[in-house]
Amino acid sequence: MVGYIISINRCKEEDLIVKVLTQSNIHTLYRFYGARHSTINLGYKIDCSIEEQTLYINRLRNILHISYSWLFDHKKLLFWQQFIKLLDAHLRDVDSVESIYFEILERAAKRIEKQNPKRVFIEEYIHLLENEGRLHSDFRCLGCEEIIQSELSLTRSFHPAHKACIYESNSFSVETIRDLFLNKSTIFLTDSECDVLYAILLEGL
Repeated sequence: MVGYIISINRCKEEDLIVKVLTQSNIHTLYRFYGARHSTINLGYKIDCSIEEQTLYINRLRNILHISYSWLFDHKKLLFWQQFIKLLDAHLRDVDSVESIYFEILERAAKRIEKQNPKRVFIEEYIHLLENEGRLHSDFRCLGCEEIIQSELSLTRSFHPAHKACIYESNSFSVETIRDLFLNKSTIFLTDSECDVLYAILLEGL
């Protein structure tokens, strides 16, 4: 079974409760501590097996870490783990999932090797919002529900609104955000605009 570790919680001594996101499920598994056990960390992609238990939580066994070279880049690893934590919170109390979440991590893991992590995760977040039916590409204001014609602000989940309706400090042109939503690309956004969008993303998926 191949998946991404999206949560690690310590229990008695050094034992762990680990959540692994695969293409179709989120498995909550028990991992016993042992000197011969391989090191695992939040966000690691692993190939593993599940040992089923009758009375207790299933066990995580035979772990093989599938590594990426950028894991040794502390800055990129920080961005990666930030997004993993947001995804874990977003999928809380869910056992079965669509493959889109696994696919987003697969693409992001390959792309951040050579691309700016903030831009990668903003673009992948647009994919997530569209898949969940939460991408407000009609540009109807969150506050007054009128169509936004020119300047707008974005709230959590990249929901557009008139700046005057929600008193947000960020400001974008409708054309800029329309291109972002349509093409799922930050190529026409400045670094400062990406900083603002990433800060909104950090509020929660």
